[in-house]
Order: sequence, then structure tokens, then C-alpha cells
Amino acid sequence: MSEFILEKIFERIDTLPPFPKTAQRALELLREEEVNYKELEEIIKTDPAIAANFLKLVNSAAFSLPQRVDSLLKAFMILGTEQIKLILLASVAGKYFSKDLTGYGVSAKDIWVHSIICGIVSEEIAQLINLSVEKRESLYIASLLHDLGKIILDLYTHLEAKKFYEFMETNPEDTFMEIEWLAVGVDHGMVGGYLLKKWEFPKEIYFSIRAHHDPDLMIQGKIPAIVALSNIIANMLGFSGGMDAFNYFVPANLLDIIEIKKESLEKLLPKIYKRGLLVEKFLM
Repeated sequence: MSEFILEKIFERIDTLPPFPKTAQRALELLREEEVNYKELEEIIKTDPAIAANFLKLVNSAAFSLPQRVDSLLKAFMILGTEQIKLILLASVAGKYFSKDLTGYGVSAKDIWVHSIICGIVSEEIAQLINLSVEKRESLYIASLLHDLGKIILDLYTHLEAKKFYEFMETNPEDTFMEIEWLAVGVDHGMVGGYLLKKWEFPKEIYFSIRAHHDPDLMIQGKIPAIVALSNIIANMLGFSGGMDAFNYFVPANLLDIIEIKKESLEKLLPKIYKRGLLVEKFLM
């Protein structure tokens, strides 16, 4: 891949709409000790797409509400703050993953479902290991937006799709990140991390997105490790983010960094799979 193409790839980052101010303001409000839910409702309502996605997701059985809700305020009264953050960020992801990523062989619905499942996996792991509330917001942002780089690279993966499949067939031992570098000259984690850095997110978030396919980087901290593991699990359970669906295994040292036992993780999988099926069915 020529330097000219790489320049064009990074130029395209500026064409992607920035992280919504609506979501930024909502997250700021959700950090307050006493959350004004009426004000939160008014903020989210200013972005109809996010509001619609929120209500769509919150009524999915995957989030276990005791009754169907028809307003944001009713949902807030039932949900906990952490669940509101998770669903809010999943709703934002839906705004970005609204078109098929043909270069990666994945539909808009499937890439959105994949992102939501990654968020759900990270939520379940965070609860299991008692991750601090302060860390969970960063975890959810990175988990739900980890594949944003694919939007930028989609044009070029489409052009190089034949190369992708050839490299995957001839180099079955290579990771998907290595295949991307061979075919395109960069990986979507690097592009996504650069994008979140440009949007001025904290280092922990953009580094985790950068690291989620890199075996050396993903073990540099608990948050990047959980983001990487969430992506691996979502793909292994069949909630695929693209043509790399069967190109995964769980490195043993990843569990060590997270401080989670293999047996504990295995017990979570049926619950995650069931929640994933509920999300998938609801969004069909």
C-alpha cells in the first residue's frame, strides 16, 4: 500500500462526524452525584437518532426491564446509572454503524449488534471483577466504539477485498491485524485510536481501541485487556464484526491481566450469548 493511500486513509478521518455533543453532555450529567433525569431526558431528546436508538435498545429483553417503556424518563427511573451509560453509548454507536461495511463483509445491523455485544461483555466482566465505577465509562466507550476505524478503512478494504481473502487463506496462522497490514498497510485499531485521540478522549480510551487487536499492546492495562477480550468473545460466540470472525483465540496472559479465571469467564458465556440473541432478534 502506497504512502499516498495511507495519507488518503487518514484524511478521511475528518469526514466522520465528531462524537455527538448530546452524548458528551449526557455523560457529564451522569457523572454527577445526584442525576437530574428530567434534564438528562431533555439533553438526549435534542438528538432524535440517539433518542430513538435508546428507546429501541432499552425495550430489548437483553436489558431486563420489567415493562415496556415509551419514554426516556420512564427508562431512567428503572435503569441504574451504569446501564444508562451503556445503552446511551450503544445508541451513539448505532449512529455511526448505519451503513453496510462491504469491504469487511458485514452489514450495518451486524456491526452494530457486534458493538453492542462487546459492550455487554465488558459490562458483565466489569461486574464480575468489581471494576471501579470511574473506570467503567472508559471501558464502555472503548468497547462500543472499538471498530470505528473500520468505517474509515471500508473503502480501501473494499478495493483490497480479494487480497484480504488471499492473505487469510495463505496465512491462516496470522492474526487479522497482520492481514490488514499486509492488505491495506494499516489496521483499523490504529485508525480508530487515532480518531478518538483526535476527538480528545482520554488516553486510556484511545489506547484501548488502538490495542484491541495487538497482542503486545492489549496486555498493557486492564481496560485494553477487557476491550480486547470482549471483542474476541463476541466474535467467538458468532456476533461477528466482519470477515475476521473465525480468526480468534483467547491469550492466557489476557485473563491474568484482567484477573479473571477461565472457569469464571466460561460461566458468563451462556448469559452473554442469550443477551446477544435477544439484542440480535430485537434489531432485526
